[in-house]
Amino acid sequence: MGNIPDFCRNLTETINEASYQHLSECWTEMQIAEFLRIYLPLTILPISLISNCLSFFALRSRHMRGTATAFFMLILSVLDPLVLLTKNLVYYPTFLAADAILCKILYFLIYVVGYTTVWILVIMTADKFFAVWFPLKVAYFCTITRAKYVCVLLIAMTSIISLHHFWTIASVTHPKDATQHACYYDMSRYALIQRIWRYADFVIWCFLPFILISALSLLIIYKLSQKRKVQRQNHIKIKQASIDPNPTNKPKRSSMLEINNSEIEMRSNQTQQIVRSRNRHITFMLLAVAGVFLLFTLPNSIYFVLESTYGFNKEPTINDYYLWRRYRRLKILTILMFQLSDLQHAANFFIYLLTSGKFRRSVLHICVSIFYIVPTVLSRTKQHRTSSKRSSSRRFDRDQHETSSRSNAFETTNFIQHSRDTSNNKPPQKNYLYSYLSSTSKSTTSELSQYDNKHAPI
Repeated sequence: MGNIPDFCRNLTETINEASYQHLSECWTEMQIAEFLRIYLPLTILPISLISNCLSFFALRSRHMRGTATAFFMLILSVLDPLVLLTKNLVYYPTFLAADAILCKILYFLIYVVGYTTVWILVIMTADKFFAVWFPLKVAYFCTITRAKYVCVLLIAMTSIISLHHFWTIASVTHPKDATQHACYYDMSRYALIQRIWRYADFVIWCFLPFILISALSLLIIYKLSQKRKVQRQNHIKIKQASIDPNPTNKPKRSSMLEINNSEIEMRSNQTQQIVRSRNRHITFMLLAVAGVFLLFTLPNSIYFVLESTYGFNKEPTINDYYLWRRYRRLKILTILMFQLSDLQHAANFFIYLLTSGKFRRSVLHICVSIFYIVPTVLSRTKQHRTSSKRSSSRRFDRDQHETSSRSNAFETTNFIQHSRDTSNNKPPQKNYLYSYLSSTSKSTTSELSQYDNKHAPI
């Protein structure tokens, strides 16, 4: 479990070692921390990739798209795996750490994508707050076009905030292995900037979004509960007006007007109920995502405040057993806090499944489509391979046949040419024979003509 140092395997040397800094590397706490540091990101990243791919296609379906909040959720499904992917490149030694330029670009992308993801949650909550508190202005302000402009502006602002990483980040030597490099702040020149940036990062990434999302979510819940009470009261009044126990005490005309007004109000309430039911699943999804964000970032926020106040996560300067034991245990807590804040990037898909029936149907439709498409694609690929093999074999046979026919034709041509050459080289016997026959025929003809002249009748 984890990378155990070589000196830990020699028990005698370990016992005789006087420094608890080296002894603590053999403890179980150190091995647990190393195991969590290595394998937790490798577990979260594949889950995030698969779940966010399903979320992306489900949110693009006809039943889910059409609102600004759905568009923000679609952007989140793209950015969440990017956050984990860029962070994992820092967690593990890679070829990027050997180049200072790649380190600067990597840290810049980590903070831009991370800030954009967090503040999209804030904007989503503000968008839903605006829709709940000012429903008449939703059609004008909360549009997909404005949501696109807001996303572009947000990326530009986070890029400006994270621009300082291009000169504060460098490729430094790994503290435990001099042969390796790691991407980190250049503490020799920018130690003060790094300390200031630590608190600024906490405010931008965690504290301020935490406060805004908490306040806006509470206001949304308050307004929804208030509207539900008003709807119940109106529904009770409409029922009482439609079923009046003393209809004779009121004039006929006024009673008819009240009934008509109650029917109109009931129809309008039914229409509003349909519209609210269409957007209700988006509201529940948003509140659930905001709640999970608060749940996962609250421990990290508390831990950061305590660590910055008391500094209990620093390495002990005294060779004391209990101090080093506490330090190694706090290392486990630190890794869990960081991984817990990263877990939200893989949890949104499961929140959508639990809170929205339309999202579940969209995901089920995608899974069924994949279940039917994959065998079809595999069978077609197999058919294509067999047909290509058959066509290649046919092409080979045809080439062989053409080659053989060409060779036969070539041999025949050579034979004819050879026979012609042989006939041309022979002596002209046929000419002598022809001349002999012609002379013989001429003499015979002349003799016959003389005979006819002698024996002809007078």
